[in-house]
Amino acid sequence: MKKSTILVCGILLFSLTAVVSADVWTDDFDGDELVEEWKFRDYRDKVTTHEVKDGFFQMTNPEGGWGHTTPDKPMLERDIPKSAAKNITVSGIFSTEPDKPADAWIGIFLYSDDDLNYACLLFGGEANQSQKTLIGSMVKANWQDKGHFETGFDVPIHLKIVKEDDVFSGYYRENEKEEWQLAGGKTWNHKFDVERVGIGFMNSWGGQTVVFLVDTLSIDGEGIKPMVVVPQGKLTTTWGNLKAPR
Repeated sequence: MKKSTILVCGILLFSLTAVVSADVWTDDFDGDELVEEWKFRDYRDKVTTHEVKDGFFQMTNPEGGWGHTTPDKPMLERDIPKSAAKNITVSGIFSTEPDKPADAWIGIFLYSDDDLNYACLLFGGEANQSQKTLIGSMVKANWQDKGHFETGFDVPIHLKIVKEDDVFSGYYRENEKEEWQLAGGKTWNHKFDVERVGIGFMNSWGGQTVVFLVDTLSIDGEGIKPMVVVPQGKLTTTWGNLKAPR
């Protein structure tokens, strides 16, 4: 019995150590304010509002009216350690209001030290068209479009961008039960070291108010420390309740 107890304790200790040492940082946005790692910045008109509410990060941009070459985008960002600069995976669960794309591209950004030198995996697109993903890079202020691909479903959408050395790939899926789909079935190359991760708007040209909703965001890379405060689980609010007519 004693040996069995020791063995079980050893397994539990090993498991706990594995969880603690895992290089994954996850924010479930369960509280009512942003954790200290995040920093928010707006674009030139300074009209975007943001809040943590009902288990989501919510960023609201009224009217839009700017293009993809604008460096100062509405963006929630956090720095990453140099140890994760070459190989990193960022994933999350996202939605928008309205549900259909509203002439905007929104999603995950991997930034260099230059606001106009980054790689991104986005969703959205043109109003009244099917939901799409967009992959590509801004290379020294020149947009390198790698394709717009229909998803076959609407929001919420799961996105994952992966950087392995200088090779990038973007993935999407409808829910946790689905397999990740490689956007466009291809990868792309862009040589730079990642300095920070961003989630926000690439552009918004349709003149409509768009609300960007983030359910969960995870960053996986060497030296990325787990969040100090362990998430307590989502609030009882569901996507259906959030989307219900007000």
